[in-house]
Amino acid sequence: MPEISDGYYLMFEIGWFLDLLIPTLVRVKGGSLYLVGSKPCEIKDLKPCCIPCGGAEELKKLSFDDAALKAFRSDDSLRPVHRKEDLAEELLRALNDTETRERYFNTKGKLQKEATLERIMSDYRVLSKI
Repeated sequence: MPEISDGYYLMFEIGWFLDLLIPTLVRVKGGSLYLVGSKPCEIKDLKPCCIPCGGAEELKKLSFDDAALKAFRSDDSLRPVHRKEDLAEELLRALNDTETRERYFNTKGKLQKEATLERIMSDYRVLSKI
């Protein structure tokens, strides 16, 4: 696997045991992938893997050979964030990409942009501390 550059990425794959929101913001630093842990939420439309805003802030560090990433080929789904100061624009750009939408978005729950943006911004605050 080619080395993935340090930076922020939107990740669109899902791992049930990672409990990720689709899409979620991750950070690659020093050859590891960092993500913010989450917990199930009560909004049924956003299942299987949403988190209420301001939820858990447990930082998880994974190597790219971790079974959790390899099993779901999560590194294939990483889309670089070019302007972290405008995460709303980055999310919109990713959601408007036809290939990304066809591959990763197949339920109305996954297209809840407002909740997704709040989560991504919350995750950025946590990820920026490392």
